[in-house]
Amino acid sequence: MDISTIIGLVVAFGSLIAGYLIEKGVLSSLFLISPFIIVFGGTMGAVILSYGFHDLIGAVKALVRSFFTKNAPKPEQLIQKVSEMAELCRREGLLKLQTMLTDADLNNDNYLLLKEGMILTLDMKPAEEIEAALESDMQTYTMQKQLEIEVFQGAGGFSPTLGIIGTVMGLVQVLSNMSDAEHLTAAIAVAFIATLYGVVFANLIYLPAANRLKTTLKRQKVFREMMVQGILLIASGKSSRDVENQLALYYHAFRGGEKKYKDGINN
Repeated sequence: MDISTIIGLVVAFGSLIAGYLIEKGVLSSLFLISPFIIVFGGTMGAVILSYGFHDLIGAVKALVRSFFTKNAPKPEQLIQKVSEMAELCRREGLLKLQTMLTDADLNNDNYLLLKEGMILTLDMKPAEEIEAALESDMQTYTMQKQLEIEVFQGAGGFSPTLGIIGTVMGLVQVLSNMSDAEHLTAAIAVAFIATLYGVVFANLIYLPAANRLKTTLKRQKVFREMMVQGILLIASGKSSRDVENQLALYYHAFRGGEKKYKDGINN
């Protein structure tokens, strides 16, 4: 799992709890089941009404995948593969790409676009047609990922509103039973927990999740642009050195890319 995710969660929630405890707050008073049900359940219901259950599950799965580094794009591995393809095709012709279609990595979601480009190249399609087909594939991929982002953005918008609704419901209950002053004060505090949950869930869970998926999408788009460029370079008969040097320019978009970029262009 990406260590930055764990650090971010610990710092975010730890800071809130630490600040509350410093002011002599009672931690157990923050954990109540009824406000949680109202805010979390209401938000999930609103999201399902807006986007559908299938899109909600898809967004959650995409978020979970983004936490694991094994699912992250690996530009150095892609450049190595494309360079090997370029070297093989330059020596023995484009039809030699057929022998590389059996590579198990090409069945991975991250490499399906590369596999599609190889098949189009083997079919001797013109470079313009290959580029148009791959760009269309990238557009549909982007649209699907943007929908997953919108699911969490929607949840981030619904959550504070559900928190306010929960607080209003709590205050209605309080005002309907004002006979006990001590009980009244405690009940008001409980009512405002719903607002707290709504704001915290939105700003520490839903909106950060949307931003994480945005960052993941940006890097995935760059990774796929590398595939398109690589296939076009192979189709035009470029050498493996030329392919590696040109694709190394994309390293800037990835973590630790500056060093890999310098190593790539000096190769």
